[in-house]
Amino acid sequence: MPETRVLAVGAGAVLVGAAGGAAVGGAIGAAIGAAAGLAFGALAVAAGVRTPVALSVALGGVIGLVLGRSIVRVLCRPSGCPAVEWTAAAATAIGAVVGVGLVVALATRSFDEYREAVAAQRPPPEPGCETDGPDEASEHR
Repeated sequence: MPETRVLAVGAGAVLVGAAGGAAVGGAIGAAIGAAAGLAFGALAVAAGVRTPVALSVALGGVIGLVLGRSIVRVLCRPSGCPAVEWTAAAATAIGAVVGVGLVVALATRSFDEYREAVAAQRPPPEPGCETDGPDEASEHR
């Protein structure tokens, strides 16, 4: 079973990276994207990240890359500022990976808490702030 997960994360990350690379850089971009996807997949497997989490974060990074480069490409003359295009692509890709990663991590944690409560035959957690003590905001007034 772990071999299947490693294969799924690796293959998925390579495909996502290659597709994103091809979208922004043709054949050379596809090769670079596949290599980046392989490195991302290896890192995700080594860190023990779940397959859907790793693939959604990788896809978010690719979408950020495409969007960042496309926005600058529209604003510049053709072949006018490739350095700015790739800088914007990298910056938005990093921002997208961080943003998608945070959202997916919080959603996964919430689902895990719900499953644990159901398995222990407790009522599921209520939506809202899960503080046990008094309202800290009122103490600072």
